[in-house]
Amino acid sequence: MGRKEETLMKKKRIQLIVLIIICLLSIGAYFLVKHLDLSETEETAPEAAVVTDFSSGEVKSLSATGAHTLNFVKEDDTWYNADDREMNLDQTEISALINNIDHITTDTVVETPENLAEYGLDNPAGTITAVLENGSSVILHVGNKNDITGDYYVRLEGNSQVYAVSSYIVTAFDREPADFIEETPETTEESTEAPAETGTETPAESGEETASAEN
Repeated sequence: MGRKEETLMKKKRIQLIVLIIICLLSIGAYFLVKHLDLSETEETAPEAAVVTDFSSGEVKSLSATGAHTLNFVKEDDTWYNADDREMNLDQTEISALINNIDHITTDTVVETPENLAEYGLDNPAGTITAVLENGSSVILHVGNKNDITGDYYVRLEGNSQVYAVSSYIVTAFDREPADFIEETPETTEESTEAPAETGTETPAESGEETASAEN
């Protein structure tokens, strides 16, 4: 093999080594950039905003205004309708209402709303109030419904921020007090009884018909 051919082979080996190094550097750079992108995404991912955060067991009264008015109070671990204490309430239903509002989070927050009227919160359609054992109150003002997402805009008393929350939080309170009455077996039986048949002859009518037949 001549000197010229050896030089050529040497150049090819050097070029091959350089290409391998470039490939390795490219692969390393790709994974490095990918890792950095993932880390940045994880670090900048927005956390859900906390609207309310209290223990359901701390609530001693619960009320709501709007299309319907609800006014419940708890005494000796039993919930009553403050406007009609004889009403036998379904305790589970009241607990479910509290569970809807004791820890509300959302990804949609308007930090500094310029005009509350845009969200229906300049003159709220209703309020939801929970009074806690320590005497503090959690008051949610309910505004408009977002026709696209179905969420409702709310504002926490003492807080200027506007939040968009799931519709069930608001609609769960859009009920009459009678909707919270606990069903009893007697109530169920009465509701399933068949209506009395009409047109049944009375004893007097039957006697008149008999007399007419004899004549």
